[in-house]
Amino acid sequence: MKNRVLFVCTGNVCRSPMAEGLFQSMVEEAGDDDIIVESAGIGAMDGMGPSAHSVTVMAEEGIDISRQRSQMLTPELLDQCTHVFGMSRSHIEAIRAYFPESQEKTFVLREFIVADHLDIDVHDPIGMDVDEYQLTRNLIKEALPSVYRFVKTGDPDGATS
Repeated sequence: MKNRVLFVCTGNVCRSPMAEGLFQSMVEEAGDDDIIVESAGIGAMDGMGPSAHSVTVMAEEGIDISRQRSQMLTPELLDQCTHVFGMSRSHIEAIRAYFPESQEKTFVLREFIVADHLDIDVHDPIGMDVDEYQLTRNLIKEALPSVYRFVKTGDPDGATS
């Protein structure tokens, strides 16, 4: 069975599209065809393209996200996913409140790498300059190796469960 990974933010035009693009690239580089990668937003409008700065900072990584389109988080989408990673605690709290059946598969993106959990959130760069988008991209990118290990093994440190 394939793992289906969903990245969630608010509007699905900045953070989660970057996470989707970065993680998809990581999965492809690993030659892993057992993972499907998507993104959605808690307050997304379906069909919107990623923000211009998101496209720009991802192009710096050699990743084209310009054809991604936003989608609203739905119960059906959550049901199809094996793992859900929100960009902040508030996203996870909303998912768990509205979709309690998804609690066991829902995590904050950076929770596996931030030991003290004080700076676990990836803040929204919407409306800010390209430097903020680069910072956001880098925070997401830093978390993805542990996310990949967790999806593959059930353990963010890489040990098999």
